[in-house]
Amino acid sequence: MAAQPTVPYRQGQFNRIGGWLPTDPRVHIQWTRKLLAKLEKKRQFRGALQADERHETIQDFDQAVKGSARFRMLAAAMLTEVPNKEPYITDPTETATIRDYEVLLDVFDLIVKNTAPEWSIEEYEGGLIGFPFNAVLDWPMATPSGYAFFLEPEINKKLKAILNAWRLEILSTGKSLSVITEAANGWLSDKARQVIEKDTNLEGQNLTFEQLFECDRNADPAHWNFTSWDDFFVRRFKNMDDLRPVQFKEDAKWIVNSCESKPFSRQTKVKEYDNFWLKGQPYSVAEMLNYESTYTNKFVGGTVYQAFLSATSYHRWNSPVKGNVVYAEVIDGTYFSEPTITGFSGPDGPDVAGPDLAQGYICHVATRAVFVIDTTDPENPESPNVGFVGAVYVGMADVSTCEISEKFRGDLPVAVDKGEEIGMFHHGGSTHCLLFEPRVKLAWVSEASPETATRNIPIRSALAYAYAYAST
Repeated sequence: MAAQPTVPYRQGQFNRIGGWLPTDPRVHIQWTRKLLAKLEKKRQFRGALQADERHETIQDFDQAVKGSARFRMLAAAMLTEVPNKEPYITDPTETATIRDYEVLLDVFDLIVKNTAPEWSIEEYEGGLIGFPFNAVLDWPMATPSGYAFFLEPEINKKLKAILNAWRLEILSTGKSLSVITEAANGWLSDKARQVIEKDTNLEGQNLTFEQLFECDRNADPAHWNFTSWDDFFVRRFKNMDDLRPVQFKEDAKWIVNSCESKPFSRQTKVKEYDNFWLKGQPYSVAEMLNYESTYTNKFVGGTVYQAFLSATSYHRWNSPVKGNVVYAEVIDGTYFSEPTITGFSGPDGPDVAGPDLAQGYICHVATRAVFVIDTTDPENPESPNVGFVGAVYVGMADVSTCEISEKFRGDLPVAVDKGEEIGMFHHGGSTHCLLFEPRVKLAWVSEASPETATRNIPIRSALAYAYAYAST
């Protein structure tokens, strides 16, 4: 058994940091230009799509928009409110953005029916890899009208149907295997594997993709035994217990990392209600937990830690503590909403890979899976524990599915071990939060500092130590 480390230094309160996020809008422009070129080629071959030729989910979306004067106004305005200046208006081919609602629908149709995200090092570095819908909507959702449009429950209901159709008809089927290859645009290409290996290997390791993950290049040279794009993205470690052992599994005072993720924010003394849509995006516990009154008050005044998963990360969730899962629900929410502070009206202009800079905000409004875990032992309530722990797994943009493991979908409470798998994201990068009660005093490992973090913290590795806990 590994030796117990020195309790980490008790650091003070930290604010969010986003310095590692992308800043170059040219990646967005290049991607949108390529997609529009594909659309134009199809139009030249067969003419423009008629409304009844679009995918049925897009027809439903269109009917909802055109059935409401408010929706139709916002949908048109969010495209025209994108500023008429560089880099949003012109580029070498003058196709930097989409200004016409009907063209937007045709692009949606092209993605739903035909598009599996290709590998691109430029798109990876630009923060838009695996997010075709997000790339198309990145500028519109940064406008005032886009802010209003993408908060509408009826619009999000229709977007959910579109994203689910894309998942079921393309991403989870053999139709998406065209990008799970060793070709230059494939996720098994040399460059893609190098990035994934770099993101996954621990310090001092130099393991190959085949040594890290379950796959079989010999049995299936074309696709390495992956059955779809989504199957590739929810891939498992080849040997989880060897590659990502649960650190300090029997020590209840240690919390382990719940996702393979990079620290984004850490805030203390969080409030029941706060202005999460304003500068600093302070956490508002009631809205994060969807007004679940039984548990909200337990975390008011406590600590929230948030971290980000990139598209190349491991996408399964593991429990940060041992205890009993007393609450587990998927909360329907938004898909492409970002606050005005990261839009065109913000002091720094729009987030070029939105909603990356709005990760605090989307924890309150986006589709998310919420867990509450009670770490007390009912047979020995005086034994060491960290009280109630909350975990919120947030779908970002195209990441429309937050899947809770079957074990935790039925009657609760259900026992869970520290490091046990409890669910997964589908289709790309995401974000997650851990919530702690105010009576738990935490000392964080140095790697968990948002100010200085440069890489992922391994899943199931030590994250924080509860050096004090008040029982009442």
